[in-house]
Amino acid sequence: MSITANPVTLRVTNWIAGRQGAEAGDVLLDRRRVYILPTTPGLAFGVAVLVLLVGSINYSLQLGYLLTFLVASMAVVGMHSTHANLAQIVLRGVRVEPVYAGDVLAFEITATNPGTMDRFALRFSFKIAAARKSRDNGPPPAVPPTVTIELPARGLRTVKVPLPAPVRGRQPAPRITVETRFPFGLWRAWAYLTPALTAMVYPAPEDDAPPLPLTAGGGGDTFGMASSGDDFAGVRPYQPGDAQKLIAWRLAAHSEDLSVKQFEAEGGGELMLDFDALPPALDLEQRLSRLTRWVLDADASHVRYGLRLPDAMIFTGAGAQHRDHCLTALALCKG
Repeated sequence: MSITANPVTLRVTNWIAGRQGAEAGDVLLDRRRVYILPTTPGLAFGVAVLVLLVGSINYSLQLGYLLTFLVASMAVVGMHSTHANLAQIVLRGVRVEPVYAGDVLAFEITATNPGTMDRFALRFSFKIAAARKSRDNGPPPAVPPTVTIELPARGLRTVKVPLPAPVRGRQPAPRITVETRFPFGLWRAWAYLTPALTAMVYPAPEDDAPPLPLTAGGGGDTFGMASSGDDFAGVRPYQPGDAQKLIAWRLAAHSEDLSVKQFEAEGGGELMLDFDALPPALDLEQRLSRLTRWVLDADASHVRYGLRLPDAMIFTGAGAQHRDHCLTALALCKG
């Protein structure tokens, strides 16, 4: 816990960072963007130095003066080193992959060190944003973990800053805090970055969804691969969102990679996954969760399918792009 975690400091830093919107391209952490304050151990160290100085004055201790100014000068040099450890670094927001609700987003940031000095103990997190939200009514959100890196001279490192994604929808990148307390831990230097990145959080797939409803929608009968059926057809590699009950656990015991069981299913040519055709007892999120599962199953079955929502209509298609289009519509559905 440092001085920068108290409410007054949080308001000041939020106001400072609020002047900067989303930043695209390279962002140089020049000296005007790097802030520095003493940590709690740094304040305790300052009090100890002050007590040492007062004692040296009262008792006229020459060696006391020498020790006082020696440790004080070390603290001043440490302040300069802490600030220089963060200044002049170049940051750039690169990408963020979509995830399902309940998973963790990973905002990918590149950090470049154009100088000739190695940088140590650089910490990336969304800590300040999480602390601000925790003051609202209701249970506090989970604090995102911190990622620590070392940045060599003239080097470049890629950092994936994690952020929990509990709900579906668009998730713009919050403000990232980059900080360091190197070398002594007496000072905390930090800077802010708000990358121009927006993540898409899909609804969480239903774990125990009913079998895929193969409905006639075109001419001729077709055979595809489904996640349930009577005739076992083989396995395919595990994909995020697949139900655990479909995992081939016997194969998993002899392999490092997970596989999912597939069955042969006869369909009617095309699928139309209809929001209104689901049981009325399901609420909005449950319906979207079931449709998400069916979209993944239909994509794995290599059949053509479409999606009908209250606020969107996606005609039948196939392929990864069509799947992502359907999942995005589900993520943004307002019911």
